[in-house]
Amino acid sequence: MPTDASHSPEDRERAIRHFQKVVGLPETGVLDKKTLRKMAGERCGVKDLIPPRKRATPGGPLPFYAVGSKWEKPTVTYSFVSYTSQLQRGQQRVSIANALAKWSTQANINFREVSGSSADILISYGRGNHGDSYPFDREGGTLAHAFFPGSGDISGDTHFDDSERWTVGSSEGTNLEIVAAHEFGHALGLGHSNVPGALMAPYYSGYDPNYGLGNDDIQAIQSLYGVRTSSGTPTRAPRPTSRPRPTTRRPTTTRAPQGTDCNLKFDDTFTGDDGRIYAVRGTKVYRFRSDVNGVERGRYIRRVFRRAPKNPGAIVKARNQRLYFFKGKRFWRYTRGQLDSGYPKVIKGESNWYRNVKAAVLWRDGNVYLFKGSEYSVWTEGYTQPPRGYPRPVSSFFPGVPTNVEAAIRYNRYTYFFKGHNYFKVDDYSRRVVRDYPKKKASAWLGCGTPTPK
Repeated sequence: MPTDASHSPEDRERAIRHFQKVVGLPETGVLDKKTLRKMAGERCGVKDLIPPRKRATPGGPLPFYAVGSKWEKPTVTYSFVSYTSQLQRGQQRVSIANALAKWSTQANINFREVSGSSADILISYGRGNHGDSYPFDREGGTLAHAFFPGSGDISGDTHFDDSERWTVGSSEGTNLEIVAAHEFGHALGLGHSNVPGALMAPYYSGYDPNYGLGNDDIQAIQSLYGVRTSSGTPTRAPRPTSRPRPTTRRPTTTRAPQGTDCNLKFDDTFTGDDGRIYAVRGTKVYRFRSDVNGVERGRYIRRVFRRAPKNPGAIVKARNQRLYFFKGKRFWRYTRGQLDSGYPKVIKGESNWYRNVKAAVLWRDGNVYLFKGSEYSVWTEGYTQPPRGYPRPVSSFFPGVPTNVEAAIRYNRYTYFFKGHNYFKVDDYSRRVVRDYPKKKASAWLGCGTPTPK
């Protein structure tokens, strides 16, 4: 904990509260055992405990909440200054290329590996004091750090602590690709996210073969570089193991007639693999425009998601980046738009609560919540009945949200619930309906009449 005299007790308490909010602990402002234990966990070396009082400057690791400068070029180059002896060089090059591709497939930025020290991003491994005034610790704790994009000699450079046990494709040790993907977010200009489950959250959460960018990550990177276009080569990888697969297949870009759109109801809404919001109604799936005010022409759902149910009860993209459809007593699971083998499956168990759910949302705590009637319950694949303490009344967690909601989506750090022609906006931290809501969804979501803020 910093002891600089420039930080008052109030500053420190506020910083602790910020830290606790980021990692999902009770916001007490006190350094209790749980907070200290979390602080000691494996994490990115970019600092985030003391909220900055001014914008960060190029030349040092990104401070908490900073969104710095961006690369003012279509293609960013990268080069290896050194390698770790723990992995084959080819493995490291592929891991780095794959990590960069997570960003370039979503945003209008390309990457190319080059040789020499003139690259924009220099990648290296080091121990302890390694030449940048930000020393690494021993194994555990700080895993890596990266620097702001800019014109300085060290801008964009990414350093990995060689005291760590770096691995590829294994739950043992620390996964190089996942940590690299996080650090490159900083090298592109992003700060840490306070959304649990986001790739840019500060703490390493372990190996996940299906890791990827969350909605919060996608919105952040696209705010700097724009939405990915079809031109250019996103990342030139050294003989990659596979080409990037297409994500959610998109409906055509022609907007449906306004009269039809204005009366559109939702079976549910969800975030696609491209970071855009989608709605399903009956046999069709609609993609919202990039400004989320109006939908594109609908497309038959089974042309987008093979064997998907018509009139699904609920749809949600979970923390594992899998998309789930629920209808009746069955659920379908999709990975990058493809139905997974063995699905749909039946939700078995003595309890029937999970059957016929009507809405679903991935909330900021990383949990999937399902809604039915006046109740809601947490859910994860494998649950046959709600865990102890569930289901609970919707009003006990989201005061002001009505019963029998039809759809739900989390967007820009608010949760939206839809019922009939109205929608309710809920603050993610107070969990209460925002003042002056509900409102009509036609003008705010469907592009009808005079557009209104969400």
